[in-house]
Amino acid sequence: MVTLAEVAEAAGVSPSTVSYILSGKRAISTPTKKRVEEAIARLDHHPNAGARALAGRRSHILALVVPLRTDIDVPVMMEIAISVTTAARRFGYDVLLLTHDEGSEGVRSVAASGLVDGVILMDVQLDDPRIAVLRETGIPAALIGLPSDPVGLACADHDFAHAGALCAEHWPSWGITTSRSSATRRRSTSATPATRNGP
Repeated sequence: MVTLAEVAEAAGVSPSTVSYILSGKRAISTPTKKRVEEAIARLDHHPNAGARALAGRRSHILALVVPLRTDIDVPVMMEIAISVTTAARRFGYDVLLLTHDEGSEGVRSVAASGLVDGVILMDVQLDDPRIAVLRETGIPAALIGLPSDPVGLACADHDFAHAGALCAEHWPSWGITTSRSSATRRRSTSATPATRNGP
């Protein structure tokens, strides 16, 4: 089955441009539209039924990409997932859960499908390969975690330096007289420098 990304490559445009042409959501220049239509015909691409049904309107579905590893802090991740779902419901949105192990191709696939209005990425790493896909497809996105290049991205993260300073400030009142380091998984997230260097 030919994907939207393959049509985009054949036409020399981005997947989001192909999506806009198929859905009619944005005006695209006639020459570009013609190239895409020719690529669709040449590759015999057939948009899926869900994408056709959603053409021209919002799906009111958000994709939440959750990590699926044995070393995650499940209560924290579940609290975030529940909060996202609760907030989404207040605005009339449903949430589709995707697993982190689908990686960049999972994000690319859901962006190209036209079945979601936006993506929320959890467990963002400093050099996260999914960021390039978000920028390439142009799908609206929010990140939980801070990549090394956050320009133009909507990101939320813990303030690790401030949290560490607050802990140190309150240690005496908790009866703690010596500092101890805590073990963390070795992953390249925005928490890594703060964990290593302290506040």
